[in-house]
Amino acid sequence: MDEARKDEVGRKFLLSQHISLEECGELEVQELIFLIHSAKFFKEKESFPREHLDERIQMFFGVLKDKIKDSESLFIAYEKRTGYPYVDADDRIWMFSKGEYAASAADYFMQQLLMLEMRKIDRDEINKTLGELHILGLRKILLDNGQYHAEVDRDELLPPPDWNGTPEISIPVSNPELQHAMITFFQAMSGGQSRAADRQQLEGMENRMLDEVIRGKYLLPMQLKEQAPSAPDEQGMKTLKEGTVIQFAVLGGEGDSTWLPVFTDWLEFEKAYDKQVWSSNVVTYDDMLALSETMEGIVINYRGIPLQLDAKNKQRIEEYRRERSEDGLA
Repeated sequence: MDEARKDEVGRKFLLSQHISLEECGELEVQELIFLIHSAKFFKEKESFPREHLDERIQMFFGVLKDKIKDSESLFIAYEKRTGYPYVDADDRIWMFSKGEYAASAADYFMQQLLMLEMRKIDRDEINKTLGELHILGLRKILLDNGQYHAEVDRDELLPPPDWNGTPEISIPVSNPELQHAMITFFQAMSGGQSRAADRQQLEGMENRMLDEVIRGKYLLPMQLKEQAPSAPDEQGMKTLKEGTVIQFAVLGGEGDSTWLPVFTDWLEFEKAYDKQVWSSNVVTYDDMLALSETMEGIVINYRGIPLQLDAKNKQRIEEYRRERSEDGLA
């Protein structure tokens, strides 16, 4: 956007007494963000009445959010080593309104040794992707980093589902806080943080992840072998008849080792198992410990960011849980 265009849209949309939503809707994303920045600048300088500028900022943001949801395509930055959306120091993922902005950012940050993959999201995938951000616990979005940029709240683009009045058994299992903790911890680990301050921050991230591991509920793949299949009741519960065999999924490891696979949510479950073939049981961390007692350990999300809980890591978690309990924090 050149200076002449900035002057044109600034005069029309900031100085004019009245503007319409239809006129705002004709603006490009970058023009809307430029107007938001300009209005905030004039508000700080008290160049115009505060009410006038607040009204314009609200209008521009409203149109911007509509444009995001109705885009032909968007681009999201994924961290190559984790395969999940990159989360910056301010806990934001990066979204871009145009491929050229995404490519420019990828090139710039590659020179800073941050390797990003810009994934294209077509219009019919936008709502699905926003839904996945809910599952991953990623709330904040930075739009068009490297250009005029704006921070947008995920919930304002797609509100979280309302489960009020829904039976607990009908609410899909998810662990957004654990997913968020795993993404940020392993992203930091892959970045090779080495300074003392970095190590302290990394320890805080790990502790938060362990808290979420302990309090989480997980999907454990299973199959029912019923001689005479029974139908679920209104709450989705089944009464198992005599002769029914429950088979839990098991992963093979090195040598003859076996691992118990569990998943934080259906998004991760379906990366590994066909839910038309496998059903699931909901288990807690302590359930997982009991079920894996004769195994090498547990693997959370083995097709995503795999978190392996072998004997050493189980011991680490138990020590952490005991310390938290002694401190009155458990």
